[in-house]
Amino acid sequence: MLTATYSIVALKLEQEKARWNFSALHRYVANTIKSLQGSSGMDFEPLLNRLSQFEQYCHQRKVEIFIIPAMRKLTHEADSLLDELDSLSSVSLAMLRVLREKLQEALRLGVNKMEEVCRALELCCTNFYQRLTKEEELVEIAERVIPGEEWFGIAASFLSHDAKTGRAAAMHVVDEEE
Repeated sequence: MLTATYSIVALKLEQEKARWNFSALHRYVANTIKSLQGSSGMDFEPLLNRLSQFEQYCHQRKVEIFIIPAMRKLTHEADSLLDELDSLSSVSLAMLRVLREKLQEALRLGVNKMEEVCRALELCCTNFYQRLTKEEELVEIAERVIPGEEWFGIAASFLSHDAKTGRAAAMHVVDEEE
């Protein structure tokens, strides 16, 4: 029972961090949209990089790495939700590609295309938000349907993952300092 509680708390904390990161990203995008309207010479790489980094971050979280595969293996109750999450993830990747193309087109054709870029940015944020919401639903279902003995293995995977990513992050910081 304690491992299930640890795992669920870890997932909820991760979701809270993802929501916070999304909120910061959304504010950044909103500010960018304000500056885009009437602008034609803005550097879009930082914006595209932040969107791509958030997309990558979503795929590196415990819910994606451990809970989704466990749910696929253990129950069919969440199949439609898992399919929806797969679709939202695919849409995110496609949106990022389209957004890059729209930005390049807007730079060539001028301010008139910026409205399309702004709509694409808003849709991208909406998609990220929907995905986070669906993942929260999945965690609620997981909490209910994953048996206690499975949570033990999941908790062990979480700890191992945290140790590896903690070491990798520490090594990354050392690399940057050199």
